[in-house]
Amino acid sequence: MRLFFVVVLCGLLCGGFFGLSAQSEGMLPRWEVMELSKSIVESVDQAKSVLEQVRPKEWQQDGAPSAYVDQYESLGIDLGNLRLSAEALGRQPEKLSVVIDTLLWLDRASSMVGSMAGGVRRYQNAAVADLLDAAVGNGVAAMATLKEYMRQLAVDQEAAMEIAHSEAQRCRERLATQPRD
Repeated sequence: MRLFFVVVLCGLLCGGFFGLSAQSEGMLPRWEVMELSKSIVESVDQAKSVLEQVRPKEWQQDGAPSAYVDQYESLGIDLGNLRLSAEALGRQPEKLSVVIDTLLWLDRASSMVGSMAGGVRRYQNAAVADLLDAAVGNGVAAMATLKEYMRQLAVDQEAAMEIAHSEAQRCRERLATQPRD
């Protein structure tokens, strides 16, 4: 009976360290991460609407490399993946893998949008390129916030794992030193 009580107590103590504990000080609040997620989705939608105006196939007549067509198609797919990842971030802001995925898709899409904006500026229209650059600016601001949140989340999860590990060791030692009934 005593063994059962100790195991249950250890489980309750450790359970608080795996997502049931209060938010760490300095951690971006959940609602702010959800708002960041919404702003990323809005930026993706804005970038997609601007991309609808881009015509890289027509640029080839002006001597543009055909790689712009491939990049355009790939960018559409990447923006879709970024949108899905940002939506997942809104649903699960405490999940580190989702934060990392969103950051990586955001970085890739921002880079590709920046490159596409250069082609748009050269072969199509500077005003449309400026709109793409504005979308990249939104992405860069979101990336900085997301990087800091990812760091905070990783530090918080490492601390929780250290506490859980030390508690598990303490419980094992206590169980090992108790006489068997």
